[in-house]
Amino acid sequence: MKTQACISCGNEFSGIYCNECGEKVIHRDDRKLKYFLGEFVNAITFADSKFWRTLKYILIKPGKFSRDFVDGKRNAYMRPVSVFFFANLIYFLFPLFNTFNNNLQTQIGDGTFIHSSIANELVKNEIEERNISFQEYEIIYNIKTSELSKMLLIIMAVFLALFFALIHYPERHPIADHMVASLELMTFVVLFAIQLQGLIIYFMRRMKYFTRSEWMSELTISAVALVMLIYFFMKMERNFYKASKQKALLNTILCIGSFIVVLYAYRAMLFFVTFWSI
Repeated sequence: MKTQACISCGNEFSGIYCNECGEKVIHRDDRKLKYFLGEFVNAITFADSKFWRTLKYILIKPGKFSRDFVDGKRNAYMRPVSVFFFANLIYFLFPLFNTFNNNLQTQIGDGTFIHSSIANELVKNEIEERNISFQEYEIIYNIKTSELSKMLLIIMAVFLALFFALIHYPERHPIADHMVASLELMTFVVLFAIQLQGLIIYFMRRMKYFTRSEWMSELTISAVALVMLIYFFMKMERNFYKASKQKALLNTILCIGSFIVVLYAYRAMLFFVTFWSI
């Protein structure tokens, strides 16, 4: 049988895959548009079903994906970091709500956030010092904050993992286990509590089934998101942390509080990091 040298490691082998490093021999047909489109379709549809299985368990059995992953049952799923960054990509390409990508108007707006008054004062002073209009500064700020929010979202996941470690301290789980659970939570929040809810509201509005009142919209969105978080944490406590029903309820309350604290801290951090970066 004809042998050839691997282009990557120099090993002599026969067939189309190197038996040392796994490099594939590329033929002319592999460089045709038809092959490229096939690879692209395979990539975005995750034909091996790992992606869909991972999302299914995150939605209907929160905590099971993380429990299986830390227990070593990993072949059936995507890695937590991979699915988290995929959720990130979807959110920042098609942001239906500005939950994590807060523009300047949101940050300094109506005093919703604890840091809003400080942010407003800092922006006024900066505009005067630079001698530019608010609109000019706003454009610069919004471009920069959009870039930074992608990076800082992983920091939010880290903070949540630390809160999970504190809440479940008596059980002495490794911190990496809490990080896996935190990444699953963030994936759930981004894909389902935000994006899926946003799509449903969009179509309901299009069909005139949803009020156009901004006050009612915000109230409904927040209420639904809260219910979804309660659902996730209750399931996570049972499936991942193996808590009793009573303990799961108590820990869910603590986790909800932790999420709210970390979310507000994230928004403040996003403002100050953006402000000091431009």
